[in-house]
Amino acid sequence: MPFDGFAFSEGTYLEKARNMIHKKFIESKAPYLMMLDSDILFPPNLLETLLAHNLPIVGGWYKDKKAVDHHPAIYDFVKEEQGISYWNHRKTPGVGLERVDAMGAGCWLMKRETALALGEEPYSKNLGGGGEDMILCRRLMELNIPLHVDWNLNCAHMGVGVY
Repeated sequence: MPFDGFAFSEGTYLEKARNMIHKKFIESKAPYLMMLDSDILFPPNLLETLLAHNLPIVGGWYKDKKAVDHHPAIYDFVKEEQGISYWNHRKTPGVGLERVDAMGAGCWLMKRETALALGEEPYSKNLGGGGEDMILCRRLMELNIPLHVDWNLNCAHMGVGVY
């Protein structure tokens, strides 16, 4: 992929890759942007299910492979202090379709209107306030754009070790 050149010993600069994809999407006329990371294994009905929800931004869920307990990569906003956002992670998966504050960006479908509202480069690196996906989720909250997870779309995150 063109963004593979952003790989360094610390990992891939995801915000650059995601911004590149986001900007190309905005330049296109496509109605939806699907973000699906290369380490996410998804159920066969993923796209049809996400499209059927007809929401501004919605995704399937997966486990956080970097966390010791491999909790769901779904988060609740706690507070913001001095430009740093604080989040609590969900300990267990939920059920059905649920509006959430934040989630990993490895599996979500975004409508064109949502992408346009976010602007050309909505992802940024701010480890104190979360990764590039958490920064975007915080921006969604500021814009009052609802983010949903479909708990029925249980994806596997390669590297977790248990699927």
